[in-house]
Amino acid sequence: MAACLLLNARRAVFSILVVVSLTLFVLFFSLRLVLAGSGLVSSIGGATFIQGATHFWVTSARPTFSGIITAGAAVSGTVGSQAVSATADASGNWSWTPVADLAGDNTVALTSGSSTASFTLTIGALPDSIATSSAGSLSPAGSIFPTVAILGLGIFATTFGLWGLKRRF
Repeated sequence: MAACLLLNARRAVFSILVVVSLTLFVLFFSLRLVLAGSGLVSSIGGATFIQGATHFWVTSARPTFSGIITAGAAVSGTVGSQAVSATADASGNWSWTPVADLAGDNTVALTSGSSTASFTLTIGALPDSIATSSAGSLSPAGSIFPTVAILGLGIFATTFGLWGLKRRF
C-alpha cells in the first residue's frame, strides 16, 4: 500500500512538473513573439497607429512617424516617393519626418530587421464612413494579459480536473 502511494505521489509530481514546464515554455515564446513584433510604427502625426492597419489617415502634410524597436536598429523604407532612414536611440525610440509635403494616397513600406509595416497613408480628412476612437479607449498593441489569464485558468482547471477525476476512479 505504501509503495502504491509513493508511486502515485511521484506520478503527481511528474505531472505537475510537465504542466509547469510546458506552461513556462508557451509563455516565454508567446511573450517573446508579442513584444518583439509590436511597435515598428507607434504613431503617425501624433495619432496612434493600429498595428496591422492597411489604411491610415492624417491631416498633416508632414506627419512625423515614430515607433519602438531594438535599440540601435535601423529603420528603412519608403513613404510615397521619399526614402525613410532612421536609427533607434538607446531606448529603442525612432522617428522620421518627411522632407517634403505629402499629398493624397501614399504607399508606406517600412522595415527593421524582421519587422515590416506596409499600408496606405492618406493625407486628408477621415471619411465619414469610418469609425473613430480616441487613443485612450483602444487596447495597446501587444497586450497579453487576457491571453495569460485565460491560459492560466485553463491550466488550473485541467490540472485539478484531471487530479479530481483520477482520485474518483
